[in-house]
Amino acid sequence: MKRRATYHHHDLANALVAAAERLVGKHGVAGFSLREAARAVGVDPAACYRHFRDKDAILTELARRGFTRMAADMERAIATKRTPIAKLIALGHVYVDFAVARPSSFRAMFGPTGFEARDPRRRGVHARGPYEILEHTVNDWLGARRVEAAALLLWSGVHGVASLLVDGAIRMTARERRRRVDRLLRALVAAAGRPGA
Repeated sequence: MKRRATYHHHDLANALVAAAERLVGKHGVAGFSLREAARAVGVDPAACYRHFRDKDAILTELARRGFTRMAADMERAIATKRTPIAKLIALGHVYVDFAVARPSSFRAMFGPTGFEARDPRRRGVHARGPYEILEHTVNDWLGARRVEAAALLLWSGVHGVASLLVDGAIRMTARERRRRVDRLLRALVAAAGRPGA
């Protein structure tokens, strides 16, 4: 008989989120189930309900942690950059690198259950989320009147290539990805900076 694992405090919650990340990687967000997550960590499904009301709650937590990690990576990346343009290019690289390194988190973040995690009032420990960091950087560069259009252009372009990579629609080596994404980012920044863009 399989021995059940024992958990203390929030260990089970963390184990379930880690299992969700692995299982979303195998089956996608739609194919993830609470029962399978419970089986993966060796507990009865009923034990999960002490921490999460349903599978969407686990996916929301996976998304929330993803936004927090991505935001922290972004803050670190721009801390050493001097100009807004250098910061924007660094932000784009972080976004794509995060998506490729943590595709399950990325899918949860931008799937149906990620909406609640994107809400700044619920995001958790990080003061600014990825989009707020982008907007702030664009504001420093172009001013408040042009933030909305420029930030949306930059985000859409970077999110598009990140999604294509995560979904396997395009394949590149890490070196090739760095070069091509850098070229894309410079083109997007140039377009966003044009008057009337």
